[in-house]
Amino acid sequence: MERSAGTATLWIGGLLAAAAWLIVRLGVPVSYMPTVRVLPELLAVLAVALALRFPRSRLAVTSLLIAVASLLLRGPLAAAGDGRQVALGIALLAVLVPLDLALLGLATDQRLGSWRGLGQVMFLVMQLPLGAALVTVAGRGSASMIQALSLLRARQTGWAVVLVAGLVVALAYLVRRTTFDAALLWVLALSSRAIPAQQGAAAAAVLLTAAQLVLLVAFIEDTYRLAYHDELTGLPGKRALNEGLRRLREKYAVAMVDIDRFKRFNDRHGHDAGDQVLRMVAQEIAHVGAGGRAYRFGGEEFAVLFPGTAPEAAMTALEIVRETIARRLFVLRGPDRPKRKPEQPARGRAQGPKVTITVSIGVAGPSARRTAPREVLKAADRALYRAKRNGRNRVVATLR
Repeated sequence: MERSAGTATLWIGGLLAAAAWLIVRLGVPVSYMPTVRVLPELLAVLAVALALRFPRSRLAVTSLLIAVASLLLRGPLAAAGDGRQVALGIALLAVLVPLDLALLGLATDQRLGSWRGLGQVMFLVMQLPLGAALVTVAGRGSASMIQALSLLRARQTGWAVVLVAGLVVALAYLVRRTTFDAALLWVLALSSRAIPAQQGAAAAAVLLTAAQLVLLVAFIEDTYRLAYHDELTGLPGKRALNEGLRRLREKYAVAMVDIDRFKRFNDRHGHDAGDQVLRMVAQEIAHVGAGGRAYRFGGEEFAVLFPGTAPEAAMTALEIVRETIARRLFVLRGPDRPKRKPEQPARGRAQGPKVTITVSIGVAGPSARRTAPREVLKAADRALYRAKRNGRNRVVATLR
C-alpha cells in the first residue's frame, strides 16, 4: 500500500528543524533580523487564509498560537530576566503552548467559519487576558502565591509538560495518521525550544518560523493526497494514473483489474461490506510484483502499470495476485463485530458468513498497432472483458 499520511511531513519537518537549529547555532545576520522577526506572523496570515478555504481549523489555531507566542516574545516578554512578571510570563507561555498543542492533537478539524471552528479560535484568544491577569496578580500577590506560581518557572515543570504533550500528540498521530498530527510533533519540539528565555529573540523567531513552515508542509502534503490518492483504498487515484501513463516509455505493460460480480455483492450485503472488499482487493493488488504500481481507476476497477516490464512477466505477477485473492475467505462483519480488527479477538463472538472474492484481469503491452499508453490501456480493458466473458477469475492478455 501507499505510505501513510504524514510521512513526507515528518521527513521535511525534520529537515526544517535541523536547518533552524543550524541557523540558531551560526547566528542570524543583523541585516536579516527585521524580516526574520515577523515571519511567524506573516506565515500565520497565510495559514489562516488557507484554513478559510478548507475545513482546517486546527491548522489556523495552531498557526495563530505560534504567531501569538512570537509576538509575546518579541514584545511584552522581550526583556527576559528584567523582572519577576516577565520571567513568570515566559514560564506560563512555556506551559500553555504545549498543553494547547496536546488539546489540538485531540480535537477534530472544522470549518473555520463554523461555530465549532470559531470556538477553537476563541479558546485560544481567551487565554491572553487570563494569562496577563494571572501574571499581574502574581506580581502583586502574597509571598505564598508567588512561591506557588514559581513552580511554573522550574525547569522540571516545563519538561514534564512537554513530555506529556508529546505523548498525547504522538498517540494522536499513531491512531489517526493525519498529516496535521505529524506536523504537531515538530511544532511541539520547535516551540518548546523557542520559548525559554535563554534562546533570545532572533533564535525564537527562527525556530517559530520553522514551526509555521512545517504546518504549511503538512497542508501541502494533505492537499496532494486529496488530489492524487483514493481516500477509501489509499491507492493513487485516476489523476496519478494519468501522470503515470505519460511517464511510460518503450517497454511496459498495463493491466485492468475488476472485482467479479461486485454489484450483486453490494446489493446483497450492503455498501459497507462492499467498501471492505474494495480495501481488501486494493491491499492485495498493491503488493503485486514485477515492479507494478496499482491505482484506483473507479468503482470496482483498478489499473496496474508495469514500467520497464514485459507483458509476460506482468501476467505472472498478476496471476499470483489473482490466486491470492481467490484463496482468501472474506468474512462479513457480524452484528457485534467491531469496526477495527482487535489484536486479540474475543472468544465466542458471532462471525458473519464467509464469502469468496475473485477478480478478472486484462493485460496489454505496446505493439506496432498501439504505441500510445492510452491505447494500451484500452487494449487491457478489452482483454479484461474477454476474461469476464470466458468465465471470470482469470488473467487474459492482448499481446498483438
